[in-house]
Amino acid sequence: MVAEAIFCESSNLYLRDVQISDSTLIAKWKNEKLMRQMSVGLDTVINEQNHIKKSIDAKHPYFIISIKDNNKPIGYIRLNWMDNTNYFGWLRFGLGEERGKGYSKEALHSFLQKTFENGTKRIDAEVYEFNEISFKLLTALGFTHEGTRRKAYYSNEEFYDVHTLGLLHSDNNK
Repeated sequence: MVAEAIFCESSNLYLRDVQISDSTLIAKWKNEKLMRQMSVGLDTVINEQNHIKKSIDAKHPYFIISIKDNNKPIGYIRLNWMDNTNYFGWLRFGLGEERGKGYSKEALHSFLQKTFENGTKRIDAEVYEFNEISFKLLTALGFTHEGTRRKAYYSNEEFYDVHTLGLLHSDNNK
């Protein structure tokens, strides 16, 4: 285990506070082809440093997912808050490495439990229509498909639907 502040743990993973020094790694992950397709495109180290600084300054949750056995960082989870009370948040996450091993589900499950224990009431997420893996993951974690913004995302000369999902604290306790 590392000396950084640990937000939560699961059997194989832990989530630690993001640091400015993580910006290079996060930008690398976000620039991988799959992540660019599932997210908002290219990122730079400077851009990511600014995101991290803003999150730290605003006290918005932003964590690195690491494997316990070797402390290897493999992804991130963050919330962009929609209000000043920290009752409502917008989920963003991604694995840069170790995909297909169940780590996203494990990390998100632990994150959601801890976040709701800390007083959050609702978490929102958006998924592009072609990101079936994330859609299935979020619904498996209890998120409800609340609507679809039709043709709300444009990429590669195509328009795509954006699915909106929500998870309430009360849903998470069922």
